[in-house]
Amino acid sequence: MAAEKRAATILLLSGIERALTYSVPENLEPLAVGSLVSVPLRGGSACGIVADIRPAAEVEASFNLRPLRSFVQPEPVLTPELMKLAKWMGEYYGCGMRQIFETMIPAVVRAGKGAREAAEISLARPVSPGEIAALLPRAPQQRKLLEFMGGYPDAILKSALIRLAQTTSATIDALVKKGLLVQRVREIRRGAFDDDLSSAEAVPSEPPELNAQQQKAFGEISSDIAARAFKTRLLYGVTGSGKTEVYMRAMKKALDGGGTCIFLVPEIALTPQTVGRLKSRLGDCGLVVWHSGLSDGQRLDAWRALARGEAKVVVGARSCVFAPLKNLRLIIVDEEHDAAYKQDKAPRYNGRDVAVYRAKIAGCACVLGSATPALETLNNAKTGKYALSRISSRIDGSSMPSVFIVDMKREKPGAAISNILAEKLARRLDDGEQAILFLNRRGYSKIFECPDCGAVEECPHCSVSMTWHKREDVVKCHLCGYTAKAPRACGKCGSPKAKWRGAGTQKIEEAISAMFPSARIGRMDRDAMKRRDNYRRILGDFRRGKLDILVGTQMIAKGLDFPRVTLVGIIDADISLHMPDFRAAEKTYQLIVQVAGRAGRGEARGEVIVQTMTPEAAPIQYAKRDDMESFLEEELENRAEYGYPPSTRLIRHIFRSRSEEKLEFYAEKWAEAAEAKIGGFCSIRGPSPAPLEKSEDFYRWHIWYFTQNVRAAVAEIAKLRREFPMDEDVEDALDVDPMSMM
Repeated sequence: MAAEKRAATILLLSGIERALTYSVPENLEPLAVGSLVSVPLRGGSACGIVADIRPAAEVEASFNLRPLRSFVQPEPVLTPELMKLAKWMGEYYGCGMRQIFETMIPAVVRAGKGAREAAEISLARPVSPGEIAALLPRAPQQRKLLEFMGGYPDAILKSALIRLAQTTSATIDALVKKGLLVQRVREIRRGAFDDDLSSAEAVPSEPPELNAQQQKAFGEISSDIAARAFKTRLLYGVTGSGKTEVYMRAMKKALDGGGTCIFLVPEIALTPQTVGRLKSRLGDCGLVVWHSGLSDGQRLDAWRALARGEAKVVVGARSCVFAPLKNLRLIIVDEEHDAAYKQDKAPRYNGRDVAVYRAKIAGCACVLGSATPALETLNNAKTGKYALSRISSRIDGSSMPSVFIVDMKREKPGAAISNILAEKLARRLDDGEQAILFLNRRGYSKIFECPDCGAVEECPHCSVSMTWHKREDVVKCHLCGYTAKAPRACGKCGSPKAKWRGAGTQKIEEAISAMFPSARIGRMDRDAMKRRDNYRRILGDFRRGKLDILVGTQMIAKGLDFPRVTLVGIIDADISLHMPDFRAAEKTYQLIVQVAGRAGRGEARGEVIVQTMTPEAAPIQYAKRDDMESFLEEELENRAEYGYPPSTRLIRHIFRSRSEEKLEFYAEKWAEAAEAKIGGFCSIRGPSPAPLEKSEDFYRWHIWYFTQNVRAAVAEIAKLRREFPMDEDVEDALDVDPMSMM
């Protein structure tokens, strides 16, 4: 009996937005939902995802369905779990499925690239020297090659054989044709992560003994894994408390039970240490890494290993939450509070929140770890939505670092380094110890200001000040990348009195070099990290003691563990505090605690110097005392008073246009329509110009929706977007649970 013919619903990755239906030819059976296929379209072809499959008899069509053409990848690119996750993301974040698929499926996979293959050569059978001479009396090159192959009992890559034997492809092919050599094609695996640093970060294969709090946390997570049911647990442990050891044991537990694991870290700079530790502890689990620094070949090989079940663990940044793993038992989100988990382009998802929902779909355990959890996460633990495990002391019983607040108003005007920080740096250098200096501002100087007319040098394309990069003597916009020659006078009035103010990482590096000429200093910011492997090299040099002082921005603020660091200096604690952001206090508290946590992880107690113009500010004082509970209580009260999360949910609606007049007109018209349509269950604030009014030649306005039901609000906003006559020169986008207010 012939198999029943089937039809497939396809969501295209380009071109037509609506779903299309095609028949499934026999050569593509068995076809699975989530497969990436090529389909005929308007005389050409297109790629799409199989969203649904049903009997062809159920399809109502006034024409014959065209058949699917071929698979773009041999295995489905999206598992059933990922298809459900994509649907949820579309509804929650208010974006199209195409954008979600492009985020979930790597470009190299969507392009249909196959595995890299290479020919390898081996002897067909052992051949004696006498037999070689008899077989090839008139072919000296073939005879020489066959004699060379006598020393290689195993197969050798053809390319390597040509180089080592100093032969040619034609000579090899001739011996293959004669049946004396065998040529086979095999898949070449490009290691997704294999470097000196990850090896240097290995921890002992014999696990250390857990302290009582670690053991309790591990036992609770183990129970979550064994239950094989969805549960989210906050692992709230101070810096240096051994959360990574708990993670590794939990992952081993999941792997021993036949499961797979996802381990999310916020920054690429954290990945080498994490990978080295996991490799040494988990053994041969087929671990792959996932981050933006991978080549296309590495990314493809890593993805195929995950999709085929050859890899059981994936570790990496935000997008590895979409790894095509099956039988998922555990998802870990380390430094769960970090803003790097939030994507700033559509779909504007938060990797932490997507991880929680993926765990819900998979019915597995999810662990959110941090020394400074997000207020939303802490509130979820406080109200019982999440389980809570606490580790309140450092793993070796060492003391938390001493924190000193320096009032920079009492220092020399314009000084970037306080006297006490300079003194303590000198002492550390004399003692052969290491120090970290943190400043969340790259470049040399931030503001070129004129005292005569008050003008500030701004990017012509964005409403932000230009930053001076002294070494190249250029000014750069850190938003759009615009670069120009550094000015010598005010661009508005021509005054030569205009001066640069504010210090960046380059200026701090220069100042420290002048103070301590013999000190070995490394800088770690996005300017210094332009080459793919620079961050690994600098971190490796610092760990091996080749550097004395590390100057850096946010990427050195968390997760890194250097036992010889006994001093941390926070150059300007006020940068995040005075941002137009309801999370400013929270971000300042988290940053100080996280950076401070890099100090004193070895035998010597650490010290932290916090330089600020506002020493009395609450988050700075709470961070000094490491008093998260009191800070949480006060901040929750402040948020509730003004209706900010977590007491409510927040959606930001961003409008942008090159025309300032059109932008203002349509933003106000939209606000009127939104108030009439959805004002009943949303509190709407705005429209108003965004704090960052102009970016890349686009003017920007925004509207805020405060709601208790995000999905319902997003659905109503989406409906209004379809109905509203928006001008083609005005673009708009939704940002659900925004992390940036700019």
